[in-house]
Amino acid sequence: MQYARLRACLSLAACLAALAGATGCTAERTPAAARPLRVGSSYSLDDSGLMSVLAARFRESSGLELRASFVGTDKALALGRGGLVDAVVVHSRADEDVFVRDGFGVNRRAVMYSEYVIVGPAADPAGIRALPSAVEALRKIALNQSTFCSRGDQSGNHTRERSLWALVGSEPRSPWYVSTKAGMFETLRRASEARAYALADRPTYLAKRKSLELEILVEGDSRLHNQYAVIAVNPLKVGNVDYEGALRFVDFLTSPAVQKLIGDFGRQTLGQAIFSPNAGSE
Repeated sequence: MQYARLRACLSLAACLAALAGATGCTAERTPAAARPLRVGSSYSLDDSGLMSVLAARFRESSGLELRASFVGTDKALALGRGGLVDAVVVHSRADEDVFVRDGFGVNRRAVMYSEYVIVGPAADPAGIRALPSAVEALRKIALNQSTFCSRGDQSGNHTRERSLWALVGSEPRSPWYVSTKAGMFETLRRASEARAYALADRPTYLAKRKSLELEILVEGDSRLHNQYAVIAVNPLKVGNVDYEGALRFVDFLTSPAVQKLIGDFGRQTLGQAIFSPNAGSE
């Protein structure tokens, strides 16, 4: 019912636009149909190379160009609230739920998942290698005061990291705790230079590992599960968004053919799949 109302709203908007054109009126903003589909996306889809593959396939299948803005999850959702993107691909469920609850997002769909990992230098001064618990690993890093590089940017990665520190029960502090205020790859680069630890998303680490002196030390903890979802921006809440295009993108990402593409991505270039598709099975 909600989506029928949205489509009716779009039809009304199209009629009003046509009437404005007939009377010589002009819009102050570029009409949604006259520009590429705008997507706010997590850095990891850029760093891993997946988004460029998806954009090319989307153009082939729909005829629509896709223009992605790669930012942290908090900034992607802010772009949605401001009507600067038509859809978001993000990975912080609590923040996504607020976005939808406040009426800015509709038709949230699970797309795929990966995993966070704790990486660090081969010497592993805190002795966390192969620990089954990410929380215990962070506790040992804190006790040893080993350098830890945090993104510190309110991204999905940073939000998860902060939730893990809360379970540790102690607040990480400088000088051993370093906030980079940067994206994932830049944070990993700085951690590599400083022989420090960091919480990384596996896809970015695997895509960039040849340029880093870091190893995966902790993995497999259920608390490190990293779910991605796509959400269309609500045209009843935010003006000048391409809701029809956003729905086509949602359907595209969750289609069987593209789910297979996501599951196969990385096998040839990295020797392993780095995302697991799970549309409709979250």
